[in-house]
Amino acid sequence: MHKNNSVRYSFIILFYFGFSSLIIGQETAEIGKLKKELQKELVDTSKVTIHLKIAKIYLKSKPDSAFVYLDKALELAKKAGDQPKKAQILNRIGFYNESSGKYKEAIENYNNALAIFEKLNNNNKIAKIYNALGYNYSKLYAEDKAIGYYLKSLKLNKEILDNEGIASNYTNIGNLYYEEENYELAEKYFRDALLIYEKLNDKYGISSSYTNIANTLADNGKVAEGLDYYKKSIAIEEELGDQYGIAINYNNLGDCYINLKQYDEAYKYLDKALKIADSLNERDLQSLALLNISDVENKRKRFQNAIYAARESYAIADLTGNLDYKIENLLNASRAYEGLGNKALALERLKQYSEIRDSLVKLDRVKKIALFNTLNELEKSQYKIEDLSITSEKTQLKYDKEKKYTHFLIMAIVVFAFLLILLIHQNTSKKKAFNLLEFKNFQVNKMKDELHEHSDKLKQVNSTKDKFFSIIAHDLKNPFNSIAGFTDLMIDNNDNYDEAKRLKFLKIIKGSTAKVSNLLDNLLIWANSQSGNLKFNSKNIALAQQVSNVISFLEIQAINKEISILNRVEKNIFVKADENMLDTILRNLISNAIKFTEAKGEIQIYSTLKNDFAEITVKDNGVGMSDSEIATIFNVSEISSTLGTSNEQGSGLGLILCKDFVESHGGKIWVESAVNEGSEFKFTLPIWKE
Repeated sequence: MHKNNSVRYSFIILFYFGFSSLIIGQETAEIGKLKKELQKELVDTSKVTIHLKIAKIYLKSKPDSAFVYLDKALELAKKAGDQPKKAQILNRIGFYNESSGKYKEAIENYNNALAIFEKLNNNNKIAKIYNALGYNYSKLYAEDKAIGYYLKSLKLNKEILDNEGIASNYTNIGNLYYEEENYELAEKYFRDALLIYEKLNDKYGISSSYTNIANTLADNGKVAEGLDYYKKSIAIEEELGDQYGIAINYNNLGDCYINLKQYDEAYKYLDKALKIADSLNERDLQSLALLNISDVENKRKRFQNAIYAARESYAIADLTGNLDYKIENLLNASRAYEGLGNKALALERLKQYSEIRDSLVKLDRVKKIALFNTLNELEKSQYKIEDLSITSEKTQLKYDKEKKYTHFLIMAIVVFAFLLILLIHQNTSKKKAFNLLEFKNFQVNKMKDELHEHSDKLKQVNSTKDKFFSIIAHDLKNPFNSIAGFTDLMIDNNDNYDEAKRLKFLKIIKGSTAKVSNLLDNLLIWANSQSGNLKFNSKNIALAQQVSNVISFLEIQAINKEISILNRVEKNIFVKADENMLDTILRNLISNAIKFTEAKGEIQIYSTLKNDFAEITVKDNGVGMSDSEIATIFNVSEISSTLGTSNEQGSGLGLILCKDFVESHGGKIWVESAVNEGSEFKFTLPIWKE
């Protein structure tokens, strides 16, 4: 996912053995014709060729049937003793398994093909298989093995002067570095690949290199440069008639313009991408374009359009099973509902986003453990193959010894020496295998521990969420009952009340509405904070003025209890803080002081400078707190609903927010209090330095 929750594509180029582009024509007629030829054909080698042609046609429409014909072709090649054809078929089976996401099986197929090509000294095929093995290991998170095979392929391609293969290696190595976010090295390899494709006049290679370079530049903060390369790629794709590639790069352009905050331009390209995706009936691409359109519409404050696009994208992602797109659409919808002021629906979508994201994290960890186990199995299989090879060599030596008995003495010495070397090699291999398996087991156990730890954290988070919603539901009940009750009174008995009575009821309704709004504000801010979607923008803030603004906002609440609020913050104190977060901190602390101060009480806000921080104090002469209450007041797992001196309700969520936001600024928050002696809430913020 990209930083703006928009998504871009990169290209991985792999060159195989003459079947990388599968052109499917009139499948049924062609297959029928080939099957008739197969019935007439008597020569096994010719039958192999026909089976391969049928498998090639079946690959996209009926993959299972393709594998049936490949297996039959392999059986015929073995029977005919045709080693080159056998290697070609094994390689093709590997490619088909790779295309189906069966990377472990693909690696086994490629290794079997590699063993034959090595005996045939076919360096061209060996280099291509090394490249394919590198790609498959990269899909199993084994980047060290992947880069090893890519470099072996590159070395061999340079020896045999295969420029197309070298360009493929550069591209795939570049993609490895790109995934690791090493953008400088990624760009270097993509540019090396581009130079070769330009010499070869390979339009597809040039276009994909432009896209890869553009992605690298954009992710490295060079968005304007990235735009030029996307447009170069599109120009070539238009020449080639590659509508799918054009749609992908329109999406990429949209992403860049989002980064540049040119939202109208971003929408123009994303809309073009969507129209092409619709014409091609490419569901993933449709969902992607709509997801990014939803993001743009939010930024253009067209929230209703954003909700519509997110809903459409989510529905398609649900059909295709794309969890990444689903969670990003929920986040977009939450932001749109928040923009419309519908806090309840914003919170609901944010909760759904959090739940699916948590499940996705768990699923990803489980997949990684499964992949490590797969690697272990592959390595065990490799050692079994080596053991079989050693056994075969021993048998051959014994046969040679019996056949050449006349040279018994010399051969005995040779055999003894050879067996000694084998024994040393076996012991070394076993030790290496043991160490490797021990390391892999350590990695698996470590990941299992992390998974258990993450699971415990999820349980704790879910428990906290449940507790929050229980408290929120309880604290919302009374204000809503009050609103409903007084509204019913005014509707049913309006004629029985004078203007003063009706005004009194309206003030009560307004007060209840304010309580609900404040509670939902805190809950939505907290939810955004927990999901990491709350932006932090620090600026130079005059502390005294900020305190005055908050006091004005809470003035009616204080007047109702005849409480005096004194702003004693010095006017020359400036802090480096996020204005919205500071407003939330002060609003919750002062509101909390009003809540727990008796009628006609007093609240003071003052500050002092200590080193590079301002220490702000909100002091009241209210009911105070016990030591046990102080110990749990900022603990999210101990949150509970409490009543103020005039039975005001509160969830305790505000103080949790204060702690999170103060710590986000690098400050600290604490309370000093005693029962019946009032409380002093203190927190620190960094002072502004010119």
